[in-house]
Amino acid sequence: MRKYLAEFLGTLLFMLFAGASIIYLTAFNFAQIFDIMLTFGLALMTSMFIWGPWANGGHFNPAVSIGAAITGQITWKTCLGYTVAQLLGGITGLGFTIAGINGLSNIQKSASQNISTTQILSSLHPTSSDLLAPYTFGVELVLTFFLVLVILLAIQEHPRLSPVIAGTFLTLTMFTAFPLSGGALNPVRVIAPIFYTSNQAGSFIWIYLAAQLLAAVLAGGVLRIFYRPTQA
Repeated sequence: MRKYLAEFLGTLLFMLFAGASIIYLTAFNFAQIFDIMLTFGLALMTSMFIWGPWANGGHFNPAVSIGAAITGQITWKTCLGYTVAQLLGGITGLGFTIAGINGLSNIQKSASQNISTTQILSSLHPTSSDLLAPYTFGVELVLTFFLVLVILLAIQEHPRLSPVIAGTFLTLTMFTAFPLSGGALNPVRVIAPIFYTSNQAGSFIWIYLAAQLLAAVLAGGVLRIFYRPTQA
């Protein structure tokens, strides 16, 4: 039970800061793109340092957990528990962010900056289009694949440094992915906003989920070549 709680709290912390950084940039123009990249990396690094020792290094991403299950690092039962905990943590963390920022925007509204709740919520969805759908799929597939690969290898081979490695690599990945596809790279990032904006969810959500899940399977298959860790 403790490992599931750790995944819940770690994903909550990650989504709280990640969601805030996206809203600050896209809705308020309070931040720069690099601020988002750095915030994502630092949020993952912090979560892994704090909660990782109690949760197989700390995944906070269903794609990472699926990859870990395929390699044998965790059982499929643990993977299912982690995925549920991650989704609940992501929804909760994003809820805290939305509540706090929405309350602040109501207090600080001015004639020059009247940000609606709809604008705040819609900014949380990664976006694509009919023309860019194949491109978006490819970007999410390739970069999620390498993200899962690096995180799981770091946890296995360099457990003490894995938070630094994972956080740094996520920052680098977001540097490439955010301008191209919105840098979802995590099913929680795609699903959590739907809980609050079901009527605003983009029609291309399935592209992100399909790419990320396929990336997790491919990364898990490649990782089986390198190691077969004990299940937990």
